[in-house]
Amino acid sequence: MALIAHAEMIAQEVGKSIDQGNSNQALDSLHKRLRVIPRATAFVLDASGKALLPGAPEGEGKTLGGLREVTPGVLLGGLGQAKVLEIRQEVRGRLLPLGTLYLRQELPAPIWAGGIVALAQWTSLISAVITFLFLSFSMRGTGRLHRVLDRAGAGDFYERAPEVGCYEIRELVKKTHDIMQIVGAAQEEAQRVYVETAIALSKTIEAKDRYTSGHSQRVTIYSVEIGESLNFDEDRLETLRLGALLHDIGKVAVPDDVLLKPSALTDDEFMTMKRHPMAGDRILSAIPGLRDMADIARSHHEKWDGSGYPLGVAGDSIPLEGRIVAIADAYDALITKRSYKPAMPIEKALNIIEADAGTHFDPQLASLFVTMKRSGKGYKPLPSSVVEKEPNQAV
Repeated sequence: MALIAHAEMIAQEVGKSIDQGNSNQALDSLHKRLRVIPRATAFVLDASGKALLPGAPEGEGKTLGGLREVTPGVLLGGLGQAKVLEIRQEVRGRLLPLGTLYLRQELPAPIWAGGIVALAQWTSLISAVITFLFLSFSMRGTGRLHRVLDRAGAGDFYERAPEVGCYEIRELVKKTHDIMQIVGAAQEEAQRVYVETAIALSKTIEAKDRYTSGHSQRVTIYSVEIGESLNFDEDRLETLRLGALLHDIGKVAVPDDVLLKPSALTDDEFMTMKRHPMAGDRILSAIPGLRDMADIARSHHEKWDGSGYPLGVAGDSIPLEGRIVAIADAYDALITKRSYKPAMPIEKALNIIEADAGTHFDPQLASLFVTMKRSGKGYKPLPSSVVEKEPNQAV
């Protein structure tokens, strides 16, 4: 993690300066390092809790609430309405420890539509050109052209305007149509690549364990059924579909001896397994067009009452798509055979989801899913006896 590397460098430089009796140089070094870390603050305390560097950019009196350790030396807490990541790094002199560096960084809020920003900037530029032409020449044709640009801002590149008005406006309309044609084709190609990437990534997970073969596909089906019941539009259903397909992608970072263990996990092994949602978030965040799916991968093990992981958020703070996938994921895990357990009867699994509504699951979504399944609607997996006879068949 880059923040840990920054903390190590700051602690080394501050320790060296303090050891040489140069507190001003230590403070200057701290300020210089913090300028390259976005939304970061820091302070240094000695063993008694006293500030070693008075005048540091963060007072030691600001205590984080709800602190919990994510990994050794890395803590997550709250400061007001913000989530804050805190790195604690020992500051050493040549012979003895001098104190502890507390490096904090405020975490940004989830981004749901980052790709629209660049498009909005482009749209604003074209709108400015149109306004200039409107003031300089005539108003003919500008109204419909504005509509074309507005539709482009919403992701529709197929609206067209009549080629009317003065010569300059007609030429602008033609060029705009040409650009829309190129951008629309590029969007379709990018979406195709994203989908193919999603499918390839999902297969890397299940290739490790034949007992989970088809799990991501079934979770996807259950999730989309819930989304359709909630009247999600086509774009949101596609986000939900790909997010469900990739919800466990972070398991590629889990060692095989933990991932494929046929018996119950130890506490340490479970802590290792619990890292896969954040690993999935990092993997998908690095792929253009899959940012929204990264939110689903990160949040599908959060619980309605806040007792889940990795961030321990609760209620409506959990993305809706993440809450949907949590139910679908748990249901499929219950009713399918695994290396460490037999398949559970469907009614018993529905009773468990119903009992955990309001604690583990969103109560309204859990009620919707249970009602849907008990009414006989939606996808039903093959009986376990059939799956066992055809172990290579994904259901």
